[in-house]
Amino acid sequence: MVTVSEFLRKSIHLFNSVIPLGYLFIVPERKEMVIILGVVSILFFSIDVGRTRITWIRSLFRKAFDFMLRSHELEGQFTGATWVVIGAFMTVLLFPKEIAVLALFYLSFGDTAAALVGMQFGKVKFRDKSLEGSLAGLAACLLAATFFPGISWAVRFSGAVGAMLIEFLPIPIDDNLRIPLVSGTIMIAVSSLMT
Repeated sequence: MVTVSEFLRKSIHLFNSVIPLGYLFIVPERKEMVIILGVVSILFFSIDVGRTRITWIRSLFRKAFDFMLRSHELEGQFTGATWVVIGAFMTVLLFPKEIAVLALFYLSFGDTAAALVGMQFGKVKFRDKSLEGSLAGLAACLLAATFFPGISWAVRFSGAVGAMLIEFLPIPIDDNLRIPLVSGTIMIAVSSLMT
């Protein structure tokens, strides 16, 4: 069952699509986008460190966000938001623009669909993931992929499958970092095999 806090958390996750949209339409230059995401990453990192060490930051943070945080985040680990901006920074830094944008859309839409459908309808479970959730995430990724006809279908498809496979596997690295990086790496690899 999807809780209100998880629904809000994943709604905010959809808002993360502002990063690839911003890269497409507002800050189209890679160097500028890397600088912006680098600064935002440092800011989020500093807030995350501050909330574990500085009482007034911890107090403000708890009042604003505690209802949405997961147990490991409440215990002091980085929040998903920090991993999102760090993952976006690394993705834009490492990959060509269209690949980076698509990998970030896979994170935003695929991970959100996987979580919400998995919590509501997931029956075939593997640890805290579900087959139904991962298939919904794959469908969301493939839908996002249709808006990128400039990239070959094989590249888009492989990136979507890679994004949801890495989301499904119980690897102790935050989804918000591994999904775009693995997806982007797969798309680059498949693209190079096709040339």
